[in-house]
Amino acid sequence: MAETSPAAKKPSLTEQERDLELQAFIEFQKADYQACLKSLQKLLKTQEANPKVLHNRSVVEFYNSDLRRYDQFRTAMVQHTGLLGEIRAVEIKDCESCAAYVNQAIVLYHFKQPLAALKIMLAVMAHFDQLDDYLLRRAGIFTVHLLLDTNQPKKANRLLGMLQNRLGIQVYAILSDSDEDEPLIDNESRKDISELQFEEFRKEFRLILIRSNLLNGKKNMSIPLEDTSEYSILKGHQYFLGNDYQMAAKELSKQFTNEPVCVQRHGEDQNTVLANDMGVIHFSVKHYALAARFFQQALLFDQAATEDTSTEKVEGSPLYCVGATKRPEILYNHGLALLHLQRPKEAFECLLIVLNSYHNNPRLWLRLAECCIMVHRQERQQQGKNISQGAVGSGVHRKYVLNPAPKTPVVDGDQSLAIPATTLEFGALCLRNAVTLLELHEPELVRQTENCDRTVSWDKVYEGVPCNPSLPMKLASFNKLKCAVLAAYSFVLNTLGEYSLGLKYAKQLLTVKDLPQSYLLLSHMYSAEALVMMNRPL
Repeated sequence: MAETSPAAKKPSLTEQERDLELQAFIEFQKADYQACLKSLQKLLKTQEANPKVLHNRSVVEFYNSDLRRYDQFRTAMVQHTGLLGEIRAVEIKDCESCAAYVNQAIVLYHFKQPLAALKIMLAVMAHFDQLDDYLLRRAGIFTVHLLLDTNQPKKANRLLGMLQNRLGIQVYAILSDSDEDEPLIDNESRKDISELQFEEFRKEFRLILIRSNLLNGKKNMSIPLEDTSEYSILKGHQYFLGNDYQMAAKELSKQFTNEPVCVQRHGEDQNTVLANDMGVIHFSVKHYALAARFFQQALLFDQAATEDTSTEKVEGSPLYCVGATKRPEILYNHGLALLHLQRPKEAFECLLIVLNSYHNNPRLWLRLAECCIMVHRQERQQQGKNISQGAVGSGVHRKYVLNPAPKTPVVDGDQSLAIPATTLEFGALCLRNAVTLLELHEPELVRQTENCDRTVSWDKVYEGVPCNPSLPMKLASFNKLKCAVLAAYSFVLNTLGEYSLGLKYAKQLLTVKDLPQSYLLLSHMYSAEALVMMNRPL
């Protein structure tokens, strides 16, 4: 992304330097990166300490490498922004340096770090009124994209409204099928881009606007009747949100008129997305076997699409191919489908891989623990069936021969219980992590709930606690999750003989406000069991 149009730069250059700058900008717009680089090199002879010129040289060199030398580009952006390592808080003091921050956020996004990228972009959007239109169009749409990807549609909708007002965008025109309507953006705000760039922006803005409206609950909005994969997926999503699963599946099964979307050209694989969406549709109607089959097919499509563009730092792949895999998200869906099919060991293997990407998700830790609990119950049921070897004698003299009691596995003292396995010990560790994460998020959730009715800025809108790749946790879903985690933890601890801790979490479950009757029964049962086993029946 080039830094900005020449008209927005500070008047600190000579007339000759301005001519070189304008020439470099025009050459960049024409994709003549070799000539653009030569112009910037000439400009650097007199402006060797100018950070904007140095930044633009890094951008042009990156484009000249066909977006392949992203390690070098990432290092250059870190030098410009000073953001290294884990990004906690970002503050941009100089609006003129915003483009470097945007470029670093783009690199982080492609390296599967959307939350870190979003922190940077929120700091950039703090200078919303100072950004020129050329940069705002790209930075604004990218920020909306990040907000939607991280399940924050309300903030995305607010930001889209601000972009519409600032750029003079007419929504009724962008959603119209006719090209003869009034212009989407007034001529004054689009004078710095070519017709081709404007048409690309119009298409992207239309898609992002429809997606935002759908995720904000506008199910009956009009979607252009185009048989392309992009609009068919959005139309299918609209049917899905309206619980019309048959029409959603039919929409995704169409023959599309556009060229297939592939990783090598677009950074995403169309077949992977469609197979995953079909799996989600079947999962929603409780056809778990079909859903699992579609998710497995999506994994195969994803592997075939990304086998030449590994997510590792390979210089041979363009930046948009890095992180193109959807494997963690599909495995999350596949694991849930397998868990519903009573196949906990396979589900455990799927969810364990997801843990590398989404270890801050308490729902994921609960699902892993449920896999361990289900394996334990299946083993106990199998042992109950084989309790007798046979019988001898007959009548009143008949006797049953019992099988030897199964050996209780003893964990070696040198073996860590943190090694992933479908055991109750590891299940207890998973539930402890889930409890820790819930305790960490609860104060933030309470604070957000208290402030949800107040008028706040667009980036402070109440969205709940992020819980990617699943939906954010709001107060109702948080309490349901807390009940499930505490009940499961109390059960596991009692089964492992940790009765005092089992009693502690059973009592903690009783303190939850508006506790459902089923959890009320379980909490009393687990409390009673722990007290009896501790010789405290009264």
